[in-house]
Amino acid sequence: MDHAEDAGQEEPLYEIIRATLAKRIRAGVIPNGLVLIEGPLAELFGTSRAPVRKALECLHREGLAHRFRGRGYLAGTDRTAEPHRQRLDGDILGMEESPGTPVARGKLQMDRMVRAVRDEAAVAMAFGQFRVLEIAVADHFGIGRKIAHEILLRLQEQRILWKDSRGHWMAGPLTARSVRDEYQLRRLLEPAALKESAPNLPPDLVRTMLARVERLMDGDETRTAEEREQVETDLHEVCLKECHNERLRGVIRRSQLPLLVNKVYLSTIGIQRTMPELHEHRLVLEHLLRDAPDDAAEALDAHLEAASRRTMQRLKSLSVLPDPEFPAYLCRQ
Repeated sequence: MDHAEDAGQEEPLYEIIRATLAKRIRAGVIPNGLVLIEGPLAELFGTSRAPVRKALECLHREGLAHRFRGRGYLAGTDRTAEPHRQRLDGDILGMEESPGTPVARGKLQMDRMVRAVRDEAAVAMAFGQFRVLEIAVADHFGIGRKIAHEILLRLQEQRILWKDSRGHWMAGPLTARSVRDEYQLRRLLEPAALKESAPNLPPDLVRTMLARVERLMDGDETRTAEEREQVETDLHEVCLKECHNERLRGVIRRSQLPLLVNKVYLSTIGIQRTMPELHEHRLVLEHLLRDAPDDAAEALDAHLEAASRRTMQRLKSLSVLPDPEFPAYLCRQ
């Protein structure tokens, strides 16, 4: 696949975002008074907050958005419109109805590259500390330096990468202490988010997630690593999506290190139907189907406590394996 086809387009990301929002505001699809906030928009466009911030500032100068006493901007030219909040999605931005648009294609390409660098960095972190070379990322994907920088910014927001005192992008090392701290945070936040989200989860969606777990437990030979990853996404993202506290969901979303350790481990040893986490996942989902959110939250907390111990043991197992081959943009320090 040619990664540069869309992600390397000359038009700056902020201008694509500005033009998309301006078009929808002028058409009335984004109504007057709708609150526009950087975080949710960045998530939708598959970017960091910086281009969204610049796009909103441009809309403000054009008179298509304006400041108010709350956080963010109000859409539209009517300054008398009352602020109202609505969860934005790909449809309201024209991504779903026009999947071939530059915005939709660019987001898809960007998402794929972010996941690719994230997964490689996750493997590297288990083996020590690595420097991530921005220009080598650009060369690897055949994209511009600005797009490569944007990829690394997104991974910094997800707390996968960090910058040292000299401004170098760094990954790792992943330690038992950092894994333990991440799980402590998840245990404080995820059960609370699940209790709020549970009443609004469609039962058919929960049944689909439960069927996916049971398929893995049955030892279906067609099961894949992608399906195993989807099971994790189901429990730790999809089940929490109806929690309306955006900041809470954001913190959970950025605490991905434990999940990445397990992904690396499972990619090494393969999927086993006797894995205890599958039983734990099933219990949470069964409680949700019984309309018992308190029991589901308690089961999720127990799962996270057990997962913390397993993850630290898996991290220890990975540390004795020989280093795998890493892409050129990852340099051991």
